[in-house]
Amino acid sequence: MNRIEKTLPNGTRVVLIRKPGFSRSLFLAGFGTGGLYLQGNTAEGRRRFRSGAAHFLEHQMFRLNGRDVTDDMAAMQAGTNAYTAFEETAYYFSTTADPLPPLGLLLDFVQTLDITEASVEKEKGIILSEYDMYDQNPESRLLQETMNSLYHVYPLNTDILGTPQDIRDMSTEDLAVFYHTWYDPARMVVIGITPHPLDKVLAFIEDREAGYPGSKETAPVPVFDPEPESVHRSSFTLPMDVAAPYVCIGFKFKPAGDVRENMKRDLAVNFWIDGMFSPLNPAFQDWIDQRILTQVYSGEGEFSDKDAYMLFYAQTEKTDKFRDLVMDLVKRRPMLSEKTFEILRRQNLARSLRLQDSFQGLAQKELEAVLDDVPLTEQTEMARNITLTDVEQAVRELNFENCTVTLITPQNEALQG
Repeated sequence: MNRIEKTLPNGTRVVLIRKPGFSRSLFLAGFGTGGLYLQGNTAEGRRRFRSGAAHFLEHQMFRLNGRDVTDDMAAMQAGTNAYTAFEETAYYFSTTADPLPPLGLLLDFVQTLDITEASVEKEKGIILSEYDMYDQNPESRLLQETMNSLYHVYPLNTDILGTPQDIRDMSTEDLAVFYHTWYDPARMVVIGITPHPLDKVLAFIEDREAGYPGSKETAPVPVFDPEPESVHRSSFTLPMDVAAPYVCIGFKFKPAGDVRENMKRDLAVNFWIDGMFSPLNPAFQDWIDQRILTQVYSGEGEFSDKDAYMLFYAQTEKTDKFRDLVMDLVKRRPMLSEKTFEILRRQNLARSLRLQDSFQGLAQKELEAVLDDVPLTEQTEMARNITLTDVEQAVRELNFENCTVTLITPQNEALQG
């Protein structure tokens, strides 16, 4: 495997990875914008965007010269898709045929805005249906309501799809302003994973991008209103059509540190969570035997310079006991054994190795690495060199005072504690 990295004259960053012996190619074009980007400082001043604009625009971008590019991709033997996350939006295709024709189409359609009032109106019904689907899913609703409880104004409290009202009110002008703010070529990252010679692919991209000069002399900067340290709601209960209750315990922390410090903190804290909420914990079998944990349970932490939180959630009849065990864990902060830590470290490195054969997963991680300006190889070394002392220090430094409890209860049934 070899790779090429280059920043083009228009600012587009390109990462190409050659995989000899494979028949498939995958190319991704991503932009550093997503569901969190509701405000930005631009050369024209402060701009505010409707919630859900990033996701709505993603749906609308699959048009070029009045045609659906999905059909054109299929004619080139390529399958295409896209996704919107909190801080990035990406469009990608995979093919076992010649990747250059669909690559040219990909670069053209993501850098050309082709929307109409009719296409936007039609999309509203599709996205509202998608919103209803997630809104009626108890696990999705559990996590979103927990974010609503943790955050007062920070846009994690708003679904990536937006609010129903903003979806209904979305206009071609809203989408055009969002597009021209965040979709400049200088903000684009192109990731390619292919068995074909990289020099030829790079030359093709360079030639194509010569037709798309960067237009922003002053790069836009996302803006976030000051977020209080306290949680927005200490508790929230929602009746839904579920067979058994769901519960989520959320903790909010004060963001601190630079990107590398937060990556290390994120890695360390999630090692601890994985060690506590798995059969590696000697108490885990007791939780199963007591039916405190059933088939649906998990824990996760997220740490960045803009947000920091930890979630523990489960579907269980014994919601009070689940809450008690979580609160006991964060109070005592039991440490991992050397054996457990080494198992978790090896599991993490094994996932990194498996990622190399997952074209889509690797492309997504490479995109995030470029946007974070921390190479994926450096992140792997960070995981390789982390110590049990790093885990202990990261967990010991956490302040668990800001907490919220979210419950989803069966409709018309008493909650079983």
